[in-house]
Amino acid sequence: MSPKQNLIAPHVEIRRKSSGVSYYYYRMPDGSLESLGKVRSEAIEAAAILTTALRPSGDLVSKILAASSTKSNARNPLFAQVLEDYIVNSLNVDKDEGKLSKATYRLKIMVVKEYISNLGHLSIQQITAFDLANHLKNRTGNTQAKHIAVLNRVFKYAISGCGYININPVSQLVAKEPGKRKRKRHTLEGLETVKTACPEWLQRAIDIALYSLQRRGDLVNLNIDHHIDKEKKTIRILQEKTRNYANPVFIEISAGDALWKAIDSSITSNIPCPYLVHFRPIRIKASDRQVKPHPFAVLPDYLTKSFKKYRDKSGAYDHLPSNQRPTFHSIRALGIMLYFKAGFSIDYIMLLAGHADEKTTQRYIDGHEKQRAIKVSAGLDLSKVKTSDIDWLDTTIPSEIASLLTDLEE
Repeated sequence: MSPKQNLIAPHVEIRRKSSGVSYYYYRMPDGSLESLGKVRSEAIEAAAILTTALRPSGDLVSKILAASSTKSNARNPLFAQVLEDYIVNSLNVDKDEGKLSKATYRLKIMVVKEYISNLGHLSIQQITAFDLANHLKNRTGNTQAKHIAVLNRVFKYAISGCGYININPVSQLVAKEPGKRKRKRHTLEGLETVKTACPEWLQRAIDIALYSLQRRGDLVNLNIDHHIDKEKKTIRILQEKTRNYANPVFIEISAGDALWKAIDSSITSNIPCPYLVHFRPIRIKASDRQVKPHPFAVLPDYLTKSFKKYRDKSGAYDHLPSNQRPTFHSIRALGIMLYFKAGFSIDYIMLLAGHADEKTTQRYIDGHEKQRAIKVSAGLDLSKVKTSDIDWLDTTIPSEIASLLTDLEE
């Protein structure tokens, strides 16, 4: 038995058995054959339907329709075009007006570009809740929630800003419940072991993070000339995460001996850089020059990756799976616990961490008076803390401290 030349429909093969009966088969896109039976008329009809469904560019008419569908349509443009317009007309505007921090802007841009790459070939009216849910189905609950928030804004823009669609498909999506916390926290012994494996610049960054309780994004933005007062030994920080709050967290930290030692070591390093966290790379890529505020400055992602590299090199947390080992951001939780165990008050710790209540953190006075920084101190002295007595998994700590310890957002 051998296939007969196809004369009746594209992608159909005819096979005649020794009995003289002909059977029809459809050649699928992957090369496999599907039986269409032995009735010629039914085989022709089925083949036409399959070609339309499986091979949109299989014939001249389909090629014309496919080409037409990829062209921009004023009423129904490609999703990629809508997303590009959203970046220009919404995200860029919000960034320029100070409504989005640099970190938040970068995060949203990354999400938008992911959908340009993966769903951008569809028209805006073709996008369904199924498409979006299918794209997100293997993500964690936290990641889904972030994507849904961005997509919701995109489709609201497409509805109210452009009139392309009438229904928001994102409104039908619900993120999965966040999974249980996998990442373990640092112990002081573990962090000290990591430090021994780190270069000097990273050791300083670790100490500044530990004693100041500030986030990664705020640490790398600290400018020695603008934010550090060498005579008063203070640091002034308008916390990036809170810039869009009604009352942003603006603090002036009076550095204790341990914190100032790390700061002074950075200030007096032999590397000419205005940023407190800095290092001299062996070579500087052209791409780095474009995104870094100074050739020797450290970007947030590089700080995280460098810490991870030396954390694993040190072997401090080899007993934990990679996805459970504490990160640079986890230093903040360790610092909070140390301050608490050293006897500092809850209000003291919350002010330093930027989590004080509304009344305490009121930043603006009625009228147009100048923004004022709340004065706080970072006076932790580890020599006065019996770290060997600390239960790092203590569940009886006050709720305010517990909430700070679980604040893992960058």
